[in-house]
Amino acid sequence: MANSEQQVQQRMQQLQSDIGNLQSWLSKAQNQASELQQKLRSNEQKISNLSKAIKQNQQGSKKTADLLARLQRQSSHFQDALAEQEQQLSSQLKSQYQQGQKRPGNVLLSLDNPSTLARNMAYYQYLNQASAEQMATYRQTLNGLALVQQEQADLTLELQLGAKQLLAQQQNLKQAKTELSSNLKQLNNQQASKAQRLTTAKADQMQVQELLEQIQVAVAKANMQIAGSPMGEAKGRLPWPLKGTVLNRFGVSQSTYPLSQQGWLIAAPEGSDVMAVHGGQVVFSDWLKGYGLVIIVDHGDGFLSLYGRNQALYLSVGDSATAQQLIASSGKSGGNSQAGLYFSLRQKGKPLNPKQWLQ
Repeated sequence: MANSEQQVQQRMQQLQSDIGNLQSWLSKAQNQASELQQKLRSNEQKISNLSKAIKQNQQGSKKTADLLARLQRQSSHFQDALAEQEQQLSSQLKSQYQQGQKRPGNVLLSLDNPSTLARNMAYYQYLNQASAEQMATYRQTLNGLALVQQEQADLTLELQLGAKQLLAQQQNLKQAKTELSSNLKQLNNQQASKAQRLTTAKADQMQVQELLEQIQVAVAKANMQIAGSPMGEAKGRLPWPLKGTVLNRFGVSQSTYPLSQQGWLIAAPEGSDVMAVHGGQVVFSDWLKGYGLVIIVDHGDGFLSLYGRNQALYLSVGDSATAQQLIASSGKSGGNSQAGLYFSLRQKGKPLNPKQWLQ
């Protein structure tokens, strides 16, 4: 069993190393792009990182707020218990005061009947013991309340700091989007003609095709076993990566969407949640010229799913993804004007028609 786990770990390390080399090759290739393209890449990666940080901040704040609400309920419970215990202690102290009018020595001198004497002495001892026990319980409740209130104070401060950080992140994101908008205008002016755009699109597509082929080689070499049911058995039953309208026809080249014929371009509002269509492992999570921020999931048996044009990527290479897990948010990265998601399915490098695979 240990050897098996060690082999899996070694294969994972090998896969990550091979994918890392591919990303290095890709970075060098993309560094040869124009200065404007490099700025585009930098801006969109910054937006992705900020969006991811904001998402994590919001999720963390929600967990903190939920915990704070739970502590508030505990605090109320402690306060109710204290009120009840204070009432009981008050009653006990009153009885002790009344009994105290007859101190044990006085009780011995004033009572002639032995049975009455024994009963009064037992009652006196009982009052003392009950009072001590209730005081101990009261102190324990007070300590519990103090601990809860301290934790509440710490969490409240954490929420305040998180809100302050979130505001700064959102301001940075707004600034990054303004810079991106300016960069896109310059880029579009540079590539004014349709012929230029088509030539650029073909070059981008060839680069992505080469990358996908190399990823297939790395995945086959690693021979990683993907947990769960095989993807081939889910044909026609896969969930959509997000809700939206398909803008293109699979396999048909369209000048409006020159990079989309090997998959679907699904229109959706910017920032929509993008889900993995099947369980697998992330083998690519980076920016690609023309496709923007892309995440690729290996589903085993030669199946890959590709999600492009994203505004933010939430998983990294080596991360596992379960079916319908949030992996990205849609956008129009890569210099595109249409918000949505580019979605592509492949088996051993061959593009598959999503219509035949999705529900």
